[in-house]
Amino acid sequence: MSVSRAISGDRQTSHIITSISSASSADLGTLTTCNCELAVLPVLQFLQQQKEYFSPEGYSITVNHHHGGGYNVCCEGEIWVPTQRFTVRSFLKRKTVLKSHEEYRDYRENLLSKPLVLFTSVIKNNTESPVEKTFAVVVNTRHPKIRRQIEQGMDQAISSATGENYSLKFELQNVVKTFFFQGGYSTDGEGLDFSYEFKTDSLFDVFYMLGCNKRKAEINGKILNLSCNVEEKKNKVKMFLDKMSEPFIRIGSSADRRFSNISVGSKEEDDVFS
Repeated sequence: MSVSRAISGDRQTSHIITSISSASSADLGTLTTCNCELAVLPVLQFLQQQKEYFSPEGYSITVNHHHGGGYNVCCEGEIWVPTQRFTVRSFLKRKTVLKSHEEYRDYRENLLSKPLVLFTSVIKNNTESPVEKTFAVVVNTRHPKIRRQIEQGMDQAISSATGENYSLKFELQNVVKTFFFQGGYSTDGEGLDFSYEFKTDSLFDVFYMLGCNKRKAEINGKILNLSCNVEEKKNKVKMFLDKMSEPFIRIGSSADRRFSNISVGSKEEDDVFS
């Protein structure tokens, strides 16, 4: 089946997590995006409910960035929807090499400008014929707690680096694995990390070669289960995701690699959570 037909919504959502409490319709009607740190839902449901940001063509999906809105889709250039492999275009690489302070500033600003989406495969435990299902993991980078973890991780990687070159990997394996395990599911954690490497033209950096400047930062937060099949609730989930993916207007830009520790936002930054 082509991705165009799948995203059209003609099919029911392929799989939901029934053994883990999901956000109720009443809760979704009162929640703001400030209440959501992390969220999970089946990849097909996510693509159907946010299809204005995804242009399907044959067996490929192009991620759209309308006027600064939408998502940073972080993957290796392909995803499974739900049992067919599709190519993804205009995505954020899970491993990025930055070669200048300008590239670092652009990467940092882009990373914090819109929600981040990663993908992982999940199987139901204790079943005779387990089938892998792909879930989207939405990281709300606009939430103060999540934003702070990312900024602190990047700032600490800079301040602790000896020499010019360093790398930083953000990991979500622990929090996501724990969430699925509680509902009788398991995931190997593949796809639940992303990293960048700051690499200058320096030909010889002994500290980096010895692994001294390779850092890791864990992202933790409360996970909201947005899986659903009921039409009324699906509409409320869509409205919730629509609000989260609205353009984020920022004044100024993020910090320089060496001289500042703060990403400067708009005075009305909290308004994106209302």
